[in-house]
Amino acid sequence: MRIRAAVLRQKSVRAAALVRFAARGAGAVMLVGVLGAAAGCGRGAQTAPAARSPASPVGPAGVDFQDIAVRDEGGRGTTLRSALGGKPALVSLWAPWCAPCLREQPALERLARAAQACGGAVVAVAVGETPETVATFARSRGLTFTQLADDRFTLADALGRRRIPALIVLDRAGRVVFSGEALDTNATAALANAIRPSTDVPPCAL
Repeated sequence: MRIRAAVLRQKSVRAAALVRFAARGAGAVMLVGVLGAAAGCGRGAQTAPAARSPASPVGPAGVDFQDIAVRDEGGRGTTLRSALGGKPALVSLWAPWCAPCLREQPALERLARAAQACGGAVVAVAVGETPETVATFARSRGLTFTQLADDRFTLADALGRRRIPALIVLDRAGRVVFSGEALDTNATAALANAIRPSTDVPPCAL
């Protein structure tokens, strides 16, 4: 069957994005592994050891990861700390060329609405993407929760994340209390517990 030029271009863009994502601080062995697992967004790739510990992630010059510059859908500079406003939150790292990432967007939207009602938040951070791309995608999918663009991979580097989808859960103090890959029941439970004001109060139903 003849493959349309548009499909070839899309595959080329996805491969280029994977190369850029994997090449951040990784060696040639890791790069080959990611290219071999392109269909899985690098989930089966060999990964280099993270230079920074996810337990206490920092950015350039020791900057806390929550204060690393990213951009919102309008292209304005912001930070994760500003976007969260002190709320416990689930932060999802993704990209529009990653099929598993796309599949979990509706679930993230539902989770964001439930978390908001309980005083929490869900924020998506598109890795290696421009704010324009993120805004277009969110509009096309009817997504209303906060979307940010980490177009220079700075936040992903600080968190030591080399594969997507990836996520972290932050408590009210901004501490990372859970780290995982795709959205699952463990991540949801971690967010519910992070939102919970005290052990005397039942966890929020998410």
